[in-house]
Amino acid sequence: MIRSLYVGNGAMLDCQSAHLQALDSDDLSHLRAILNTICSETGKPLRAPETQEIAALLISLYRRGVADQHKLLSVGRLALARKRRL
Repeated sequence: MIRSLYVGNGAMLDCQSAHLQALDSDDLSHLRAILNTICSETGKPLRAPETQEIAALLISLYRRGVADQHKLLSVGRLALARKRRL
């Protein structure tokens, strides 16, 4: 089900488009918690290049409407595991 929001002069955004807007502090906290979990599981520092790539991936997915913490965590874990195999 797609929810819509009204913005300015009667224009509507569906919830996917809403994620294309700037991320607020709640969004960033949500994503940071997921990334911190991945870092603690792998022992990778937050500022490691691989971790920064995972952070960019999570932000990209979140902006496209993937907001489920379990899905984002799974994708982040899989992406990092895949990078280690290469």
